[in-house]
Order: sequence, then C-alpha cells, then structure tokens
Amino acid sequence: MRTEDLKKTVLKMFGGREFYGYEVHKILLSRDVDIEISRLYRVLTEMMREGLLEGRWEKSRKGPKRRIYKIGEKGRDELDKMFLEAIQIVHMFYGKYLMGLVPKVNVLDIIYSPLTEGLEARSNVACVTPQYTPMHGWFVQTAHGISPQGQIYLIKPKLVEIDLNLENLTVMNGSYSDISLREGLLDLLVIVDLPRKNSLEAALKEWHRVLKPDGKLGIVTPSILLQEHEDPLTIGDFVEKYEHETIERGEKIDRRFLQTQLKSFFTRVKERQIVHMAVIQASPRKHASTNSGSATMKSAYS
Repeated sequence: MRTEDLKKTVLKMFGGREFYGYEVHKILLSRDVDIEISRLYRVLTEMMREGLLEGRWEKSRKGPKRRIYKIGEKGRDELDKMFLEAIQIVHMFYGKYLMGLVPKVNVLDIIYSPLTEGLEARSNVACVTPQYTPMHGWFVQTAHGISPQGQIYLIKPKLVEIDLNLENLTVMNGSYSDISLREGLLDLLVIVDLPRKNSLEAALKEWHRVLKPDGKLGIVTPSILLQEHEDPLTIGDFVEKYEHETIERGEKIDRRFLQTQLKSFFTRVKERQIVHMAVIQASPRKHASTNSGSATMKSAYS
C-alpha cells in the first residue's frame, strides 16, 4: 500500500480514540492490510511530524515506556476533507439516481412541479445556488422544456464552474442579494439553500425586486436547517447538516424567523416537507418594504 493511502487508512481508525503502535498494526492486519511493524512505526512517526497524529509516552507495568497515539489537529482536518469528498460523491450518485426515476416517484419532479406550474413558453426563470450538482442541471433542463422561448438564468458564485449548453440559458456570477437582472423580469425565482441570517433581509428585497408582481418565489433547502433537532439524526439529515456547516460555514435559520421575514415581502407563503427537504412557495407583495434602492435597474438583461 502506498504511504499516502496508508496514512488515510490509519487516520480513519482513530476518531476520538487512542492506540499503541502494536494495536494499530493488529487492526490493519484484521483489515487485510499486510504491513511490516517497522514500516508502520516509521509512518506513524512521520504522521506525528506532519501534525496528523500526536503522541505521548506512557509507563508500562511490565516493561519499557510505550508511545500512545491520538489524532492531531491536522489529522482531524484531513478526516473532515475525506468525509466531505465522500459526501460529494454520494450526492452525485444520489442525484443521478433521482433523475433516473419515473415522474410518479421522482422526488425532483415532486419538488419542482408545483413551482413550475403555470409557466408559459415565454416565461423567464432564474435559479440562485451556492453550488452546482446534476440536480441543478435537471431543474434548468426542466425549466427550458417548459419555457423554450423564455430566458433561463443560473446565478452562482464566481468560482463555481458550470457547463450547460442551452440556447436560452445565461449563466451569471452573483449571490442571493446580488442578482444582476432588471426589476420585474422573472416569472419564477428558485432559491437553493438559504443565505446567512444577517443577510436574509437584503436577499429578500433582491428576490422581490427581480420578480414580476404575479411571479413566484420557490425556496428549496434541507429541512434540518430550519428546525431544532434531537439526536439521533437520520443519515440524510446528518449529511445535510454536516455538509452545510462544514463546507458552506452556514447556520441554521429558525423557521419562525424565516416565515416572519418572508411575510414582509411576500404573501401566500406555503411550506411542504418532501423527504428531508423543505420547499417554500410565495408570491410578491405589491407594497413590500423595499426602501434600500431595490427599485434600481441593476442590469440590461431582459
């Protein structure tokens, strides 16, 4: 086994536990990792120098002192990185699985059908997302199929790369509170996840600004981020919570707080629970409190 792979295998063993070197060796052998004890000790020493492991000497009742190992700060960071990479792989395959289901049981179809209901061939649709997955591509393709003569906009962070080839699709850099579209352009605006609590009001003003008076707002976010939870979490809720807090450094927004803020700018606010996702639908208020220059045209896009 390559040294780098061996280090990752060793890190996965530790967690909050401590091990002597010979215990690490026994566990590796039980997992069919055949390694000489001398090589293992060299690798453990190297991992200590790199900060992946920490070690201390412990007195032995019957012999010389023994070194006991535990995971170090850099080791915990490396474990987080490995776990997040695994989550992203799972999301990719889960997204492909969902997209392959027939409409009757397709979760994505169940989530988005009520949002896209009423769209016409010339409707303008936008999706704001902090990341990009095959599921976002599925929504854009669906919106294109419903509104082939309208305009589809995908607003994402500058560093997120997207490769979609649709004639009526415009991919734009932006954020929840910075959507470079003119006032009253959109028939449907879909928000994936949520902004931070302290920037929610600015985002709501922006969403209200770009929607037509008879337009529709849809928010799709993991429900775990809107509610207090008790352990044990389901695996789906655990993954969503861990990924959101670790990758996006996000925070939970209390459901009541969100509902109150939404009702300052939107009416007919409805929420549905679909598997582990919360889907919120709302319509713009005609006289919302938009007193921060939100009526200013931000772009020539039409």
